[in-house]
Amino acid sequence: MRKIFTLLSLVFSIAAVAQNDCDYKINVDTDEEKFQLTQEILTEFIVGGNQTVFIYFSLMREENVKSVVLHLSLNAMQLPPKVCYNDKSRLSFALEDGSFVSVPYLGEVTCGRQTQGEETMSNSTSEASFYMDDFALEKLSSSPMKTLRITTMNQNYDVNLQDVISNEQITEPIYPKNYFINNLKCIE
Repeated sequence: MRKIFTLLSLVFSIAAVAQNDCDYKINVDTDEEKFQLTQEILTEFIVGGNQTVFIYFSLMREENVKSVVLHLSLNAMQLPPKVCYNDKSRLSFALEDGSFVSVPYLGEVTCGRQTQGEETMSNSTSEASFYMDDFALEKLSSSPMKTLRITTMNQNYDVNLQDVISNEQITEPIYPKNYFINNLKCIE
């Protein structure tokens, strides 16, 4: 019985460590430079009519500047609009605790890329970084997200986040509302 208890304890501790691991695309931590970028995680997808929208987040830290990187992919039968960002662009979150957090775009005016599909759907993709100050980090790490508004130069995208994304094509369930709670530790 004791051996079974020891084995179960070992299995649960390995599982707990595995869940706390951070998956980095880039992780440089030297005396001269500190730069971290996590892998993209699907945060939401919307399928409707002749259009699909995929939203991915990753986290980035360059020295003491922390940001969330938005990866937005619009797919449609007709060429989707090019998504552009400027100093008025932002991500706004309504949190389940009733509070709101808004993080501003971090960078120069930029536009995404478009691809015209002949036999497949056309695509518009963009990436943008949004600065998270101490207030945003504290709020986002303490309450799940409820909704997300992406404000671009051209338009707003309003998204109601799902509790869980899970199907046979996804190996591990994804919990979009808890993205920051589960991942901000990766850029501390």
